[in-house]
Amino acid sequence: MYKTMLQTNTLLRYGFLAVLCLLFGLRMEALSPAPSPAGAGDAYKAMVQLFVYDAEGKLLREGTAFFINAEGQAATTFHALRGAARAEVIDAKGKKYAVKRILGANATTDLVKFSVEGVKENAFLALATTGAEKGTSLLLLPARAGKKSKPTEVSITASEPYNDFRYYDLSLPNEADYVGLPLFTAEGVLVGVVQNNVQKEATTACAIDARFLQELAISSTSALQKDLREFAIPKALPNDPSEALTYLFMLKSANPSALAVAYDDFVTQWPDISDGYVNRATFKASLGQYEAAESDFQKAIEKAQTATGDCMKEDAVHYQMSATIVSSLQQRADSAAPAANWSLARAEEEAQKAYEKAPQPLYLMQRGYCRFAQKNYAGAYECFEAASADASFASAETFFTAARALELSGGDSLRVLALLDSCVARLPQPLSARDAQYVLERVARLLKAQRYRDAVAGYNEYEKAIGPRNLTGQFYYLRSQAEMEAHMYQQALDDIRTAIAISEQPLAYRLEEAFILLRVGEFEAAAEAAEKLLVDLPESPDCYRVMGIAHGELGHKAKAKQYLERAAALGDEVATTFIQKYQ
Repeated sequence: MYKTMLQTNTLLRYGFLAVLCLLFGLRMEALSPAPSPAGAGDAYKAMVQLFVYDAEGKLLREGTAFFINAEGQAATTFHALRGAARAEVIDAKGKKYAVKRILGANATTDLVKFSVEGVKENAFLALATTGAEKGTSLLLLPARAGKKSKPTEVSITASEPYNDFRYYDLSLPNEADYVGLPLFTAEGVLVGVVQNNVQKEATTACAIDARFLQELAISSTSALQKDLREFAIPKALPNDPSEALTYLFMLKSANPSALAVAYDDFVTQWPDISDGYVNRATFKASLGQYEAAESDFQKAIEKAQTATGDCMKEDAVHYQMSATIVSSLQQRADSAAPAANWSLARAEEEAQKAYEKAPQPLYLMQRGYCRFAQKNYAGAYECFEAASADASFASAETFFTAARALELSGGDSLRVLALLDSCVARLPQPLSARDAQYVLERVARLLKAQRYRDAVAGYNEYEKAIGPRNLTGQFYYLRSQAEMEAHMYQQALDDIRTAIAISEQPLAYRLEEAFILLRVGEFEAAAEAAEKLLVDLPESPDCYRVMGIAHGELGHKAKAKQYLERAAALGDEVATTFIQKYQ
């Protein structure tokens, strides 16, 4: 009677669960027991033959691998897969599977974890949850184990700590045929993986704790991991989407050839996250696949409209699309649009949509860039000026772009200079070489405004940032010109002499030195400098004119007339005026 009641209660329990499944849309399959590891008699089913190929399809080597769970995850040695562009496994039934993704790798422990494509309900050896002690008896099958293969008993002769795991010495010959083979219990629990004992004159093999396989995983920084770059086989993504996005970002610089698969994997794993479509769209656009990029951007907008959490919002998608269109247009050698509706006008439209969704100054700047590229400088200035008005966003760049757009639109030069003043005032100190370029831009406008002393101060600031050793004679020549206009004669003379000293071809600067000496009243020095130049420039009217004026001011009228007439004969029209002066 008790047995009957038990059967009845069991049926009622499962009947109630079945109703719950119907009510909540659950599947009865979920109630089935979890797969269990292969026992000693079926352990051979968990082992597979591994074939590794290079990029040309040439077989590099064969090896052994083994499944470690029911989802097609397997493990092998690092050295077996090294250099693999492609790999496949053949199970005990002779069925072939492609190695799909690398799940983790470590050259130091000589282990790799990977997944295979298309496997269903595979036999496996379950990872141990604790380490084994000395004296534990384990089982081992040969590399090409079959149904009739009998396991070899192997004892652990020593068990030593290895980080958070163990390292085992075995009662097994230290031979290459055993390396990479799994060591398991009669219940199919994977305890260790046989490794070559590298100790001098070692006669017995060793093994690494199988639990180390749990540590093999792809993280956000794995794109930079040297061990993973040993395989061209695609890598899995981290399990967390935010980590996966960081991984993709790093992959751009570390291994751009792997991006296509990685972007597809992200979209497959997280089809409702807009970031994946945006990343893939940007990547496809860089390859010239503009229609596909357009499709992904539209999908991203669709997903962003219903997105929750930290996913990319709709405004950010529109902004990224605008930036990608502009970049694609800039990279093309011809003037044709990369896609039917990809143009600067479309890029501006997307930037405007971004701003309408979220009025951020970043989106105003993007719209301004689009207008600037279309030579709508007045419109660009409106955007840049509005973005600069946001104190939390304003930067040297925002003020510079506003100044440049205003200048090209024919705006007030004083306002242009004021914007450049704001630009330079926001540069971080000490100045970097990149930021110092803004200082030079301001110097050019100061010279136009005839604010020569301010221009010289700007040149000085630039020199300090760049360093004198990194400057050319041309810089010192230009500063000397500004110093002359500012009546800073000694500084001008010092700079032109620096230009002479550091230039490979200083003749032009030597002539300028003579002119400066003449202008500051150093007539004898000017005449001497010009005369020395005649050795290299015997037909230079400028040299003769300097000499003529210098001697004229010194009261040497005969010499002055002689040199000035020579200058006039060589085509110097100004010399005639001075000839009359020194008659």
